[in-house]
Amino acid sequence: MIGFYGGLTASIVVLSLLMGAGSHAVRPSALGEALRAHGVLGAPVRRFAAVAVPLLECALGLVGAIALLTGHQRGLQAVLAASAALFGLYAGYTRRALVLGRGGPCGCSGQDVPLSRWVTRRAAALAVLASAAAVIAEAAPVPLSAAELTTLTLASLACSVLLWSLPAAMREPPAASAHQPAGTTAHRSTGTTVHRTAEGVSTRWTSPPAL
Repeated sequence: MIGFYGGLTASIVVLSLLMGAGSHAVRPSALGEALRAHGVLGAPVRRFAAVAVPLLECALGLVGAIALLTGHQRGLQAVLAASAALFGLYAGYTRRALVLGRGGPCGCSGQDVPLSRWVTRRAAALAVLASAAAVIAEAAPVPLSAAELTTLTLASLACSVLLWSLPAAMREPPAASAHQPAGTTAHRSTGTTVHRTAEGVSTRWTSPPAL
């Protein structure tokens, strides 16, 4: 093992790769549909990426997991370096798609998670984690106690799930329709009154009702 922090960062990267590969396996057509909606890549490159990306994630995740469990530093370092490049590519691609104003799903999940800056930030964070873990992996192995191994396992699982769920959790709800009928809506819990008219929406603060 490469130490607690090295093992933690490496585990988060490996688990993220495996979760990505699992999402593509659950819904194989999601990535191809997302790439088509983005309109950034040409058709030949898009078809190649839709097949190659899930396979690459799966291969890196499996090899990384084996290297972590067996303590193979060189193998783990190679996986982490390749993962850093892959996640960096994800960040650059999604940033490019957002700059061009392209919408559509992110293609990174079995769910219809829209492409957003949080997808780019997650990819960038994983690229940084993979780079840091690759550097730490050069250090001499540090034996961990059973308690440290348990803590590392739980922490890496929790951090991986939270990081993976970030774009869906930060998903912005659709804006309220501008064609709502005119009228007045009172919000008792906040003490506000919303007036909808043909000219727009106005809000008036009122005293909250007595309990």
